[in-house]
Amino acid sequence: MSNFLLKINVKFHSSDSRNSIKSTQRSLILFIPSMMLLHCSQKLAALEKILMKSFPESLKVYGTVYYINHGNPFNLEVVVDSWPQFNTVITRPHESEMKDDLDNYTNSYFMFTKDPETLREMLTKTDVINWKQVLQIQGFQSSVDRVLKDIAASKMVQMDIAKNILFLKEKTIDPLDMTKEHNAPEAKEGIKIPHVLQSTDGQIFRIAPLKECHADQVNQGWGFGGNERSLRYIQRCIHHFPSFSAVDSDGNPVCWAVTEQSAEYRMGYTLPEVRNIGLMSRLIELCIKPSFLVKDAPAYGHVADINEISQRATVKGGFQVAPGNWYQWTCRPIRSPL
Repeated sequence: MSNFLLKINVKFHSSDSRNSIKSTQRSLILFIPSMMLLHCSQKLAALEKILMKSFPESLKVYGTVYYINHGNPFNLEVVVDSWPQFNTVITRPHESEMKDDLDNYTNSYFMFTKDPETLREMLTKTDVINWKQVLQIQGFQSSVDRVLKDIAASKMVQMDIAKNILFLKEKTIDPLDMTKEHNAPEAKEGIKIPHVLQSTDGQIFRIAPLKECHADQVNQGWGFGGNERSLRYIQRCIHHFPSFSAVDSDGNPVCWAVTEQSAEYRMGYTLPEVRNIGLMSRLIELCIKPSFLVKDAPAYGHVADINEISQRATVKGGFQVAPGNWYQWTCRPIRSPL
């Protein structure tokens, strides 16, 4: 039921050979694009498994559905074009969350589609997105990029695009073989991970989760942050999702990464005074071990294509470059002049 069916009777007029007018009635079937909200826990669990078959393109949406199915701390909801057969999935915050029209960190949408034209129809002819707000959209498909560029023009929206390199934990792109890593006894019982790591120059750092009081420090180092709205967003992420840091002898974080609502590792940063001693790669390596990851939780992130040092650290830490790219589209409505 990807569309509503509407049957209407229309009267047509035509001329016969005697120039008289004949009226006939014919039925027209109109297809009206629709969207469905998935609330049922069984359907959401089924969707999570289905999305695993489309890695890495579906990872962003999979990550949000994963957290929806594990407590839904960001109060997100899932929209599909149809069910159980679907072409497009969009996850978004519940309307009650999007109170600030200028907060693109909260007003975030995540997209995956198997049919770009279905996505185009949803974005054009439904209210799945509130284009009157400043918002951001994330996904991993160039086909979505093409659709959004077209939609932005028609919706009178200014769009800024960030395109970066997508990195996945090794074997993340083979989700149907959930064997050795997730089902091994040591993964279930938990491997003892050292609570310290040693840098390449011999320094010892303790591994610890971040606290909300560290959010300002994270905010200052984040390329997409540096403002009050991003600070609140980071505090919320630290409160609800896993975070990792290397802590010096004074108890201060010097290297860190934060997980967000789509399960992506983001906001990675190393203080300048402790760079080039292997901290980030070793922190990543520890944090993607089975005992740190919840079963079926994805592990992925992105790095700017100009940041070759971070790319090398990410690969050394156990990630691999994925096919496709990481996209973020930041949209701002163009205000009509008074």
